[in-house]
Amino acid sequence: MTKDKDIIDQILTSLRIISWIEKGQKVAIRKGLLELEQQSGLRVAVKRWINNDSRHNTLVYIKNVINNALDVCQKHTCDDTILEIREALGDSIIGINNLTVTYQLDLPIVASLQILQERTQSYLKIK
Repeated sequence: MTKDKDIIDQILTSLRIISWIEKGQKVAIRKGLLELEQQSGLRVAVKRWINNDSRHNTLVYIKNVINNALDVCQKHTCDDTILEIREALGDSIIGINNLTVTYQLDLPIVASLQILQERTQSYLKIK
């Protein structure tokens, strides 16, 4: 597998996981990928603290995924790849929106997530 294909697969995997985020669900980064927390409570809170999980780290990761996806679409010549990434970007908007609900009391995080949504929606409308 080529390096480009690996990068595209990583982007598609991350976008798919982003699309699966539900309202109220916490997200962690494990082994370079997003992991959706299936539980809540003290045990999960301690695990998140030990692993230095935070909404800021999640936001940085998601920003990087979206920006990388947009960059690949602008630079890539394979129509099938662009279509696949565009579809995954559209699906990811749902998960990003759900995170804005999860972090609704953290206005800087919500504003950043909304900007990502708007940038993604703008790209999908233009192309």
